[in-house]
Amino acid sequence: MSASNRTTWDFLADTYWYVTYPDLPALQFSASDNVLSWTGDQTVWHISGYKNGYFWGVSSALMFDPESSGRTQSPQQRSMVGTVTANGQVQISFIGSKRFQDTVTGFGHMSKLEEQWVFQMQMATSSDNTTLHWANMMQTSKGEPSWHKLPGVNCSVADMLEGASYPQFDKS
Repeated sequence: MSASNRTTWDFLADTYWYVTYPDLPALQFSASDNVLSWTGDQTVWHISGYKNGYFWGVSSALMFDPESSGRTQSPQQRSMVGTVTANGQVQISFIGSKRFQDTVTGFGHMSKLEEQWVFQMQMATSSDNTTLHWANMMQTSKGEPSWHKLPGVNCSVADMLEGASYPQFDKS
């Protein structure tokens, strides 16, 4: 990747991303009883930094019952570290802070949807209750309706990211 291509995605630093309505459904599979079910998945990212094709920040996901109105769980926050190539291919690792929490890996690419950049992503968790989800992650910012009320859940971007612990470089 040339130096000029490495700056293609500089705009990602300090941006916020969320899942829009058509992409909220996620598929769950219970290996213990071989049963499939649908759930809702609102995920918010704050990409706090970007440099040379690498980015980092926090992800906050809230699983919810699509048949119910209102949230019944708290968001699950993870650190995120990722790469984006010059042609827009994306890989992200979502790393939990709990000792035995699995790292989730997402794959995708950057694409244009109605003249706006989106992350078109897919991921799968690895546990007894596997969740698979693909979505177009759309950018949001303070003042936009989606910032104050995220689709599918009764909370804001600030609510989702409250108390988040961000990855940072060692200052020593």
